[in-house]
Amino acid sequence: MFRCFPGPCVLLLMLFLDFSEDAWALKKRAPNVDAVSAHYKPLCVYHNYNWTSVEQAKLQDKIRLILTIRDDDVLHSTQPIIAEVKLTDISDYETIHIRYLPVTIDYAANTNETSGFVEITNDDEFRPLIELSKVYRVFVNLHRKSDVYDEKSVIGRVCGPYYVATSGGTKMERARQGIVMRTFKEFYYRNCGWRSGEKYPMDCYAYYLWATGPYTVGAEDGRTKLRALFGFEKTKYHTGKDIAELGGCGLIHADYVRKPGHSFMLLSYDERQQHVWTMEGNYNHRIEIVIRSVRSDWKVGHLLEEHIRLDEVPVESIQADEERMIKTGS
Repeated sequence: MFRCFPGPCVLLLMLFLDFSEDAWALKKRAPNVDAVSAHYKPLCVYHNYNWTSVEQAKLQDKIRLILTIRDDDVLHSTQPIIAEVKLTDISDYETIHIRYLPVTIDYAANTNETSGFVEITNDDEFRPLIELSKVYRVFVNLHRKSDVYDEKSVIGRVCGPYYVATSGGTKMERARQGIVMRTFKEFYYRNCGWRSGEKYPMDCYAYYLWATGPYTVGAEDGRTKLRALFGFEKTKYHTGKDIAELGGCGLIHADYVRKPGHSFMLLSYDERQQHVWTMEGNYNHRIEIVIRSVRSDWKVGHLLEEHIRLDEVPVESIQADEERMIKTGS
């Protein structure tokens, strides 16, 4: 009787299969510039997360973009300004909706800096563009009003992208929105070279605890205690294989993921691509939004209503822009 041992080719195939999930896994930073508009002039126009975080918490079926305008070409334009808005629901990230919307500008303000706002609303009630408790990415180009919007009308592109979550009617929906908006603001500030005044180590695990701390039960010193949320029979950890079901049945933005050597926050799941978008602290020493293939060995903490504080979900306090938009090292 002969005992068969695998030959070298079979051993290589077995080794490949063992590591194929990792080898074929997608992991890339989400683009910070719209490829089509990358050659446009970068404007001294910025998204104001201080005001937007507070305003957006009240909105469920629209997105309000609040801009801080310091660009002379925009401030002194003799024609109305139109925003070319490129909107993506990141749970279907290959679909981009483009709208041309007026920018309302406060011309009575300081001549060197003023504010403007743009509202993205549902123009078709049967096919809503903006839905409850969703996460969106927005790229914005500014144009002078024209019959045709192209390279001749464009002034430039707003510093972006702008990430935003819509709210909902439940405590859970409001908490998830507040959590991810905290991280979006920090992501934006870091990419603009500003400091927000928030204090947390550049650490993936600590970043999640900081982001969720004001909203979770059992938090200490503004930091979530994961052992108070997950690991019990009723609220056990899920695996990466459960993300599709969790995302299909409910909300996953602000959920926790642990993989060997790294932690991050879920933002969305794209069923068609079978990818997740994630918010990550200390991704190559930066705060980044990342697109990943789902791994079965992930440990997933799914937030439930009982994890959220009973009192009203806190809204971010507003501080003066001069105190918040301080360039790093200045």
